Amino acid sequence: MVLRHLILVDEQSQKDRLERIRKSLENDGIQLVYEEINPNDCSRRLENGDLRFDKDALKNRLQSIPFMSHLDIFATDYNLIEDELKGIDLIEMLYELLPYYRGQVVVYSAQIEDVINNIITKRAVSFEQQIAMLKLLAQNEINYLSSEGEFENKIKHLIIKEPELTIDSRLADSLCAIDNENFKCFIPGYTDKKICEIGKMLLMKGEEAIALKRSITEHIMANITSILDYE
Repeated sequence: MVLRHLILVDEQSQKDRLERIRKSLENDGIQLVYEEINPNDCSRRLENGDLRFDKDALKNRLQSIPFMSHLDIFATDYNLIEDELKGIDLIEMLYELLPYYRGQVVVYSAQIEDVINNIITKRAVSFEQQIAMLKLLAQNEINYLSSEGEFENKIKHLIIKEPELTIDSRLADSLCAIDNENFKCFIPGYTDKKICEIGKMLLMKGEEAIALKRSITEHIMANITSILDYE
């Protein structure tokens, strides 16, 4: 059975929906492991007795999820905590924790048609902020869904769908997931590196990453090719 990991952030519990999706996926040979987070639980009490949302607490909550490094789909409601937390803030947090995340990202709302306008004109005031928001939105493909109607079927389809990743991204994801001192790279010049370090280097830009990609390509070619009638 294929394993898929999902994180969903919403101030309203979506457990019933998630359970229906999970049971439906079992018929397709997919085991869904999910974690549901209510951002209202990430609050601290001030000296005056008021509760205040704690962004760092939410970030730590995300980081503590055991399967975070194996995440396949990240879904968030857009309107979370009025004037304090929107779905775009969760996406930014996701990329801070997983800078090279290339899995599915879902933003949903009952007023989904208002989301982009909110991000560009309300969450970003200055021109520089708007540019930063556009870069954030373009970092990975984002699926915008209405939380009504065919929501469950659309989420299920995205979970089943295999993401179209480059070879670089697939290889880097696999390498980054192996964070173990006992796993070392045997490519000359990189034998002092852990496998996960090689994965992180592969995703970077610059001369060092180019040289690493060249070495990896040479080793892949040596291992996947053969010459007929040559001994």
